[in-house]
Amino acid sequence: MTPAHRPAAAFGWDYDHGEFAIPAADDPLVRLVLDHCGFDRRIEPLGAWGIAPGAADEHEQIEAASVAVDLLIVAGHRVANWHDPSQRTADVARHYRWLRSEEPFPDAAAVARAVSAEARARLEAAAVPAHSWALTEDIARGRLLVEARRTLGGVEWMLATPAAEPDHYLGLVCHPREGVLGVTDDYALWYAGRARRDFRVHTLRETVPPKSARPRAPAPVAAAAVRLPARLAPSPVHPAVAALDARRR
Repeated sequence: MTPAHRPAAAFGWDYDHGEFAIPAADDPLVRLVLDHCGFDRRIEPLGAWGIAPGAADEHEQIEAASVAVDLLIVAGHRVANWHDPSQRTADVARHYRWLRSEEPFPDAAAVARAVSAEARARLEAAAVPAHSWALTEDIARGRLLVEARRTLGGVEWMLATPAAEPDHYLGLVCHPREGVLGVTDDYALWYAGRARRDFRVHTLRETVPPKSARPRAPAPVAAAAVRLPARLAPSPVHPAVAALDARRR
């Protein structure tokens, strides 16, 4: 990818560092936008800027990243998803809006049907232990509707709601090979929207580093060639950033 077509910044997330942004070049406006949105802590060896621990919780960090993405787009820059570099700029903006969403899952009905059919099959095959039978039967008979699911490391995580109480969410975990199914979380009724958003953030979002960033043997580098960018100093909001922010609002 030529410098002219390279994204101005790649945005990602890491268990240790939270949300971060990796500028592609030392563009003053990009640095101002990141600083304005709170990305003022240097993260090595990613070569990234993140938000200081304790300065914002995970959802506030997502909000900050979303604002930074939108401001850079308004300024005419391209942005990238660090986890999936093939994504287009518009896809990155949609991704962060999706992470902030508390809306119902658009494919919830299809997911519920699929999980119900799988539960019936396990019951018919007598592949469910006694302590998981009642919960599995609730899903099979449609009394408990699974709205979202994802399998990670051979374990399936689900978010479900009783058909009679659509705003009462339960977190479920299933070990398909053994047929073991259990409840991990029981959310209060007023937490319905946040339960959906939490599931998007904690379970559905992609967290795998791109191949280019996965651990590998470091190549020899001359000490003189190593240059670390200077830390972003706290500064007042630049007029250009303020104008971009005003246009976004």
